[in-house]
Amino acid sequence: MFRLVTTVPRMDTPEALARRVAHVVKTAAEEAGISQRKLAEVTGIPLVTLGRRLNGGKSFEIRELAAIGEALDLSLTDIALMAERAPSPTA
Repeated sequence: MFRLVTTVPRMDTPEALARRVAHVVKTAAEEAGISQRKLAEVTGIPLVTLGRRLNGGKSFEIRELAAIGEALDLSLTDIALMAERAPSPTA
């Protein structure tokens, strides 16, 4: 007899997704040797706002991610794919 096996894709809450995107941005900046202060300077995102986003307290806006991507030589697609594939960071 055949048994049907299905998989359910991971369904992130908006908060979990924000944490995963923040983790990707933090990691990419660290690997590029760019501090939060420098990233804020280069992207035009206020340092306090960037800190809130990186702590997962609030989601990044698309325009912010586009500026970050440009600063880190990543596309929005790169950031989204890395976030999708990243393990969920603990809060």
